[in-house]
Amino acid sequence: MPLTPRVSPTGIRTAVIALALVAALGIGAAPASAAPMGLQASGGWYTESEDFFLGAGLRFGFGTITVIPNAEWLFVDNGSAYTLNVDGTLSVLPLGVANVYAGAGLGWFFVDPDGGDSDNDTVINLIAGAGLDAVPLKPFAQFKWVVADGDDPLVFSIGARF
Repeated sequence: MPLTPRVSPTGIRTAVIALALVAALGIGAAPASAAPMGLQASGGWYTESEDFFLGAGLRFGFGTITVIPNAEWLFVDNGSAYTLNVDGTLSVLPLGVANVYAGAGLGWFFVDPDGGDSDNDTVINLIAGAGLDAVPLKPFAQFKWVVADGDDPLVFSIGARF
Protein backbone atom coordinates (compact mmCIF):
# COMPACT_ATOMS: atom_id res chain seq x y z
CA MET A 1 0.00 0.00 0.00
CA PRO A 2 1.68 3.25 -1.06
CA LEU A 3 2.04 5.86 1.63
CA THR A 4 0.42 8.66 -0.32
CA PRO A 5 -3.31 8.12 0.40
CA ARG A 6 -5.64 10.64 2.04
CA VAL A 7 -7.46 10.69 5.39
CA SER A 8 -10.22 13.13 6.18
CA PRO A 9 -10.83 14.37 9.73
CA THR A 10 -14.26 12.71 9.52
CA GLY A 11 -12.61 9.38 8.68
CA ILE A 12 -10.30 9.66 11.68
CA ARG A 13 -13.19 10.49 14.03
CA THR A 14 -15.23 7.59 12.66
CA ALA A 15 -12.35 5.14 13.10
CA VAL A 16 -11.59 6.32 16.65
CA ILE A 17 -15.27 6.05 17.61
CA ALA A 18 -15.51 2.56 16.06
CA LEU A 19 -12.41 1.34 17.92
CA ALA A 20 -13.68 2.85 21.19
CA LEU A 21 -17.04 1.11 20.75
CA VAL A 22 -15.37 -2.23 20.04
CA ALA A 23 -13.16 -1.82 23.12
CA ALA A 24 -16.10 -0.76 25.30
CA LEU A 25 -18.22 -3.68 24.14
CA GLY A 26 -15.34 -6.06 24.76
CA ILE A 27 -14.63 -4.70 28.23
CA GLY A 28 -18.31 -4.83 29.13
CA ALA A 29 -18.69 -8.36 27.82
CA ALA A 30 -15.58 -9.76 29.49
CA PRO A 31 -16.96 -9.99 33.06
CA ALA A 32 -20.25 -11.45 31.86
CA SER A 33 -18.52 -14.26 30.01
CA ALA A 34 -15.71 -14.66 32.58
CA ALA A 35 -13.25 -14.72 29.67
CA PRO A 36 -9.61 -13.86 30.30
CA MET A 37 -8.65 -10.33 29.35
CA GLY A 38 -5.18 -8.92 28.79
CA LEU A 39 -3.00 -6.52 26.86
CA GLN A 40 -0.41 -6.87 24.17
CA ALA A 41 2.39 -4.66 22.87
CA SER A 42 4.20 -5.26 19.60
CA GLY A 43 6.67 -3.80 17.17
CA GLY A 44 8.05 -4.73 13.80
CA TRP A 45 8.01 -3.65 10.21
CA TYR A 46 5.96 -3.57 7.07
CA THR A 47 8.25 -5.50 4.73
CA GLU A 48 7.12 -3.85 1.48
CA SER A 49 7.74 -0.24 2.51
CA GLU A 50 10.28 -1.14 5.22
CA ASP A 51 8.48 1.12 7.72
CA PHE A 52 8.78 0.26 11.39
CA PHE A 53 5.74 0.30 13.66
CA LEU A 54 4.71 0.07 17.30
CA GLY A 55 1.35 -1.34 18.29
CA ALA A 56 -0.83 -2.02 21.31
CA GLY A 57 -4.10 -3.82 21.85
CA LEU A 58 -6.52 -5.52 24.18
CA ARG A 59 -6.95 -9.30 24.24
CA PHE A 60 -10.18 -11.11 25.03
CA GLY A 61 -9.88 -14.90 25.31
CA PHE A 62 -12.81 -17.23 24.66
CA GLY A 63 -11.35 -20.73 24.92
CA THR A 64 -9.05 -21.24 21.94
CA ILE A 65 -10.29 -18.05 20.23
CA THR A 66 -8.84 -14.63 21.05
CA VAL A 67 -10.30 -11.30 19.87
CA ILE A 68 -7.73 -8.49 19.67
CA PRO A 69 -8.75 -4.87 18.96
CA ASN A 70 -5.46 -3.06 18.32
CA ALA A 71 -3.75 -0.04 16.79
CA GLU A 72 -0.39 0.34 15.04
CA TRP A 73 1.57 3.55 14.46
CA LEU A 74 3.93 3.43 11.46
CA PHE A 75 7.07 5.55 11.47
CA VAL A 76 7.03 7.02 7.96
CA ASP A 77 8.92 9.91 6.42
CA ASN A 78 6.99 13.00 5.32
CA GLY A 79 3.63 12.24 6.90
CA SER A 80 1.83 9.92 9.25
CA ALA A 81 0.30 6.47 8.95
CA TYR A 82 -1.54 4.21 11.36
CA THR A 83 -3.92 1.28 11.44
CA LEU A 84 -6.90 0.34 13.59
CA ASN A 85 -7.72 -3.38 13.60
CA VAL A 86 -10.02 -5.97 15.11
CA ASP A 87 -8.28 -9.32 14.72
CA GLY A 88 -9.25 -12.80 15.83
CA THR A 89 -6.91 -15.74 16.31
CA LEU A 90 -7.48 -19.44 16.87
CA SER A 91 -4.95 -21.65 18.64
CA VAL A 92 -4.27 -24.42 16.11
CA LEU A 93 -1.44 -26.17 17.95
CA PRO A 94 -1.59 -25.66 21.73
CA LEU A 95 1.51 -27.21 23.29
CA GLY A 96 1.15 -26.10 26.92
CA VAL A 97 4.36 -24.06 27.06
CA ALA A 98 3.80 -22.59 23.58
CA ASN A 99 1.13 -22.33 20.93
CA VAL A 100 0.81 -21.82 17.21
CA TYR A 101 -2.13 -19.75 15.99
CA ALA A 102 -3.81 -18.50 12.83
CA GLY A 103 -6.46 -15.88 12.33
CA ALA A 104 -7.97 -13.03 10.39
CA GLY A 105 -9.30 -9.58 11.03
CA LEU A 106 -10.69 -6.35 9.70
CA GLY A 107 -8.66 -3.15 9.69
CA TRP A 108 -8.55 0.43 8.58
CA PHE A 109 -5.29 1.85 7.18
CA PHE A 110 -4.93 5.65 7.45
CA VAL A 111 -2.25 7.69 5.67
CA ASP A 112 -1.73 11.46 5.79
CA PRO A 113 1.30 12.59 3.75
CA ASP A 114 2.81 16.04 4.20
CA GLY A 115 1.59 18.25 1.37
CA GLY A 116 -0.77 15.62 -0.02
CA ASP A 117 -4.29 14.33 0.33
CA SER A 118 -5.17 11.97 3.16
CA ASP A 119 -6.75 8.58 2.56
CA ASN A 120 -7.97 5.48 4.36
CA ASP A 121 -8.54 1.95 3.18
CA THR A 122 -10.47 -0.93 4.68
CA VAL A 123 -8.21 -4.00 4.78
CA ILE A 124 -8.40 -7.69 5.63
CA ASN A 125 -5.66 -9.09 7.88
CA LEU A 126 -4.55 -12.74 7.56
CA ILE A 127 -2.42 -13.80 10.54
CA ALA A 128 -0.10 -16.69 11.49
CA GLY A 129 2.15 -16.77 14.52
CA ALA A 130 3.53 -18.53 17.57
CA GLY A 131 3.70 -17.57 21.24
CA LEU A 132 5.57 -18.78 24.30
CA ASP A 133 3.28 -19.23 27.31
CA ALA A 134 5.84 -20.54 29.83
CA VAL A 135 7.10 -17.11 31.03
CA PRO A 136 5.21 -14.19 32.65
CA LEU A 137 5.62 -11.81 29.69
CA LYS A 138 4.39 -14.13 26.98
CA PRO A 139 6.48 -13.29 23.89
CA PHE A 140 5.10 -13.88 20.42
CA ALA A 141 6.10 -13.49 16.78
CA GLN A 142 3.68 -13.30 13.90
CA PHE A 143 3.25 -12.57 10.23
CA LYS A 144 0.26 -10.58 9.03
CA TRP A 145 -0.66 -10.22 5.40
CA VAL A 146 -2.62 -7.00 4.88
CA VAL A 147 -4.98 -7.52 1.93
CA ALA A 148 -6.00 -4.18 0.46
CA ASP A 149 -6.73 -2.55 -2.86
CA GLY A 150 -3.39 -2.54 -4.69
CA ASP A 151 -0.30 -3.22 -2.59
CA ASP A 152 -0.69 -6.00 -0.02
CA PRO A 153 2.17 -5.66 2.49
CA LEU A 154 3.45 -8.46 4.69
CA VAL A 155 3.96 -7.37 8.30
CA PHE A 156 6.38 -9.04 10.69
CA SER A 157 5.96 -8.30 14.38
CA ILE A 158 7.27 -9.43 17.73
CA GLY A 159 5.71 -8.55 21.03
CA ALA A 160 4.56 -9.56 24.46
CA ARG A 161 1.17 -10.49 25.90
CA PHE A 162 0.39 -9.70 29.52
